[in-house]
Amino acid sequence: MDQVSNKHHDDDCRCPEFVPAGAPDDFCIPEECCPPKLETPKFPSPATCLPEDEQRKLEARIDEANELLLDLGLSGDLVFESRRRAFEGLIGQYVNVQIDCSEEEPKEKDKITAGRVELAGQNFVMLKAKEREIVIPFERICQIKPRDGFIEPSPHEPRLIDIDPCLRRAIAFDFGNTVSCSPELINIFFRLSLQVFLLTKVDKKIRILMMDNKQVNGKLVEVSGDTIQISSKKRKIRELPLNKICLLLF
Repeated sequence: MDQVSNKHHDDDCRCPEFVPAGAPDDFCIPEECCPPKLETPKFPSPATCLPEDEQRKLEARIDEANELLLDLGLSGDLVFESRRRAFEGLIGQYVNVQIDCSEEEPKEKDKITAGRVELAGQNFVMLKAKEREIVIPFERICQIKPRDGFIEPSPHEPRLIDIDPCLRRAIAFDFGNTVSCSPELINIFFRLSLQVFLLTKVDKKIRILMMDNKQVNGKLVEVSGDTIQISSKKRKIRELPLNKICLLLF
């Protein structure tokens, strides 16, 4: 009996061959088969005059800008991850970076260096000023300021979306050897540390500003753990701890 009853009910709710004039709706659903309609609030006009797609893009840009402003505003107390994110949003843009090179209390006046953001590594940033590369450990940074005031952060686009087909194949089939030979790929996949970055600068001329505000000039000859070795005319080999370095110039 139940099966017959269910079949009869299904027949009652089945759509007719045509929709009669004056039907309650245009989807061919009899009123007795539908639950009562819930009252919903009605608004006289949409919340924005933009199309839905443009509104979503605008909200995404606002969220990115707010996140970057928060990172920049709190940069004196940020962890490395937040500082890296702040610099990533400023790739290609000119910034003033306030750095602390003093270990004494009270601290001397902080130094300010400027340049275009080229690379945001795991624990350092590299700026480009004319022909010089300026490398600053994150722990020495007090404040980050875009040179021309606030600028909209760069869009986070996939950096490997438009690459040479041979490189794409090499990454897919020989990932280890391919990535390990490229600092840029290492930074994309694993985040380049200061130690690994300096390995690419061995045998290059270097100028170093230490925490005691003394300068060391020479050639980078070795990177070993948390120290580097510099050769110069006055002192053949000098070993410097990375945690005592304030700024590096190449």
